[in-house]
Amino acid sequence: MSVLDGVRPGRDARRMEQFVEILRWPAEAGRRGVALEEGHSCLWLLGPGELPPELGPREDWVRMPIDDDVLRDRAEQLAGRSRPAGRLEPGAISVDPDGLLVHGGLRVVVPPIEAMILNRLGEVPERVVTRGELVDLVWSDDRRSARALDSRVHTLRGRLAPLRLTIHTIRGHGFLLAAEPSTPISPADRQVPARSIQWSNS
Repeated sequence: MSVLDGVRPGRDARRMEQFVEILRWPAEAGRRGVALEEGHSCLWLLGPGELPPELGPREDWVRMPIDDDVLRDRAEQLAGRSRPAGRLEPGAISVDPDGLLVHGGLRVVVPPIEAMILNRLGEVPERVVTRGELVDLVWSDDRRSARALDSRVHTLRGRLAPLRLTIHTIRGHGFLLAAEPSTPISPADRQVPARSIQWSNS
């Protein structure tokens, strides 16, 4: 069955990766608010001669008829654009056996002890890993002081800075790995102009 044949009104609309809903415009316009509130993206199907809607940052449109593979590609591109910017995926930050960390087209050498710390933090980015767990992981039954761990984390922060990664200290709990935000955006830059369509180069 064609992807287009599988598109049905309302909640039965076909969904792609990252909850991209493929909907007909304007027949299914009533679904728009609900879909966006649920965190989904909307790919609108326009018939010949239909005017496109004003688009938000999680929307795109295509005109029918359209090849199924092209439609799928556009939905995947929209899904990619809709992922939170700068958010790290579990396991995306990991030091390889040769001690190299590659991220954002850059590479750094990470010594073994720091690699163990970073790999554990990279398994659960943006979540806290306790001090006790890291000490046990790195030094096993040799109980080192908190200062030893702090010293390693401090050095590791310096290595990660060029990659726009940072390790936050959560006082009284432990550490978490996160991507540094990009250059701050002014309120005026946050506005999405009407009828703008953001195309992906990926």
